[in-house]
Amino acid sequence: MISIILCSRKQKLTAKLSQNIGETVGFDYEIVIVDNSDNKYSIFEAYNLGIARSKGDYWCFVHDDVIFHTQK
Repeated sequence: MISIILCSRKQKLTAKLSQNIGETVGFDYEIVIVDNSDNKYSIFEAYNLGIARSKGDYWCFVHDDVIFHTQK
C-alpha cells in the first residue's frame, strides 16, 4: 500500500483531488492529511507527522494543489 501524505492549510481534501487520486493511483492507498492551517509545522515536521500516521509501505509526498494526468 502507498501512503499519500499531504501537508495542507485545509482540514479536508477537495473532492476534485480525492477523485483524481482514486482515478490515477493504480494501487491500494491511503491519504494522510496533516492540517497545517495555522502554520504550526514546517513542511519537514508535517511530513514526518504524516509518516508517523501512515500505514503504507511506501510514501508519496504531495501538495494539495496538484492534479495527476496519467490514468491507472
